[in-house]
Amino acid sequence: MANKYENLNKIQAEFDFHNLGILSPQKIYSLADEFILNSQKNNYTKISFIVGQGKHSKNGAIIKPLLQKYLATHSNVTKVSLGKFAQGGEGVLVVDLM
Repeated sequence: MANKYENLNKIQAEFDFHNLGILSPQKIYSLADEFILNSQKNNYTKISFIVGQGKHSKNGAIIKPLLQKYLATHSNVTKVSLGKFAQGGEGVLVVDLM
């Protein structure tokens, strides 16, 4: 018999920033907002952003720190954490929504 809380920790939707090219901070925020709103319309409470680890950038990660800071103050977000190894590890931000 499945645990009734088992699905609470499952990521219900993911947004991948890879292959979107160079993005301005405003575009990153806009894409994140749109994904969050669409996720909430679908009654999702746990989503993820695939941001990568910054291995392909000269100066390291760019999207991840911008998005972490933005999501930390987002009114629809209750928690932001790094993905577990099986979820993609440090290249993934797991987000709990209101």
